[in-house]
Amino acid sequence: KLLIVNLIIKNLWDKYGINKNSLNAKDDALKIAVKSIQQLVKGMEDRKVDGDFVEATKKLGSFLHEVSNSTIG
Repeated sequence: KLLIVNLIIKNLWDKYGINKNSLNAKDDALKIAVKSIQQLVKGMEDRKVDGDFVEATKKLGSFLHEVSNSTIG
């Protein structure tokens, strides 16, 4: 089972161009997603994208951040 998990993680590294030292668990993936959303929001704000889209993206980032810091499951 551990081998399968390691293969899945390796596929994620390759598919999304993530440094193999950054992704060791789902929690790491959530943290990477939050950071990516923060960068996306900054770019959207710089380009003056519709505020509703920016707020919805921020809300998604906040949700993922809370999930990554929770003790669910």
